[in-house]
Amino acid sequence: MNNSNRIITITLNPAIDQTIILPSLQTGSVNRAEEVHHQAGGKGVNVSARLGEFGIGTTATGFLGTENQTHFTTLFSKLPIRDAFIRIPGRTRTGIKLVERNGKVTTDINLPGAQVGAQDIAALHSHLRGLDLRESWCLIGGSLPPGFGLDDFAALIDLLKSAGARVAVDASGDALRVAIERKVDLIKPNQREITEVLGRDIPDLAAAQSAVLEVHAAGISRVILSLGEVGAWFLDPCATLMAKAPPISVASTVGAGDALLAGYLAGLNTGLDATARAQLATTFAVCSLASLDRCLPPVADVLSHMAEIEVTTADS
Repeated sequence: MNNSNRIITITLNPAIDQTIILPSLQTGSVNRAEEVHHQAGGKGVNVSARLGEFGIGTTATGFLGTENQTHFTTLFSKLPIRDAFIRIPGRTRTGIKLVERNGKVTTDINLPGAQVGAQDIAALHSHLRGLDLRESWCLIGGSLPPGFGLDDFAALIDLLKSAGARVAVDASGDALRVAIERKVDLIKPNQREITEVLGRDIPDLAAAQSAVLEVHAAGISRVILSLGEVGAWFLDPCATLMAKAPPISVASTVGAGDALLAGYLAGLNTGLDATARAQLATTFAVCSLASLDRCLPPVADVLSHMAEIEVTTADS
């Protein structure tokens, strides 16, 4: 794989994902789990993992608690992921995912993260300034930990942009609004997140396309809008495309959006055209949906499935 275009993922509030498989969730009752999986998680970490499985190396940074690092350090040692996390006192949070066996309903319980201090933020800035960020893709993914406010988030974006990086953001709520205000290079909201930011319902594909074009007009050159089983809109300087996968058996939806973004960055990294990028991104997501461990199959299998993804232009 071509690794010339470096990718840096920044996960400010990573989590150990505890995925619990249930026949169905009965609130107010005793539920017996069928399976339990523990994995290093957080949006940026998930993107680095999927890219690493595809043979593309990344640098992963952010804040990581010193008391429970093993899941993360084990993942980083198995894949081409350079561990550049800033260690902070305490424990990295747990994210509990209750997945009902049919794969279509997931209940998330996200615990608070470890407290981040001013010295930790300064250490992250110092580390990033020490990298040659020119023409790299820097992804900031996920929620903000305690102690890291919106002003800190804006300052981080400004630091990356001033260093010549291309900034991608996968966040929600006020953090997503800040990213749009700061005119980052790429955002990847889902339907709920774009609805919240724009303040109106997105009832159908036409409304979703209008939302993508509105965000683009605000200064965002690349937008990926994921719409679940309906597919995803991809807008970039070359085209506006809708990609849809054939029906599949869903094992879990956990991490599918992160896989979608990882596949798009992989397409940029390997020089694919806009249509092929949309196909590869959607293939990454499909592979994640089909597997409880979220891992990609061998690269040759991923590439062979790309032809199954239907891609149409905005005006077709």
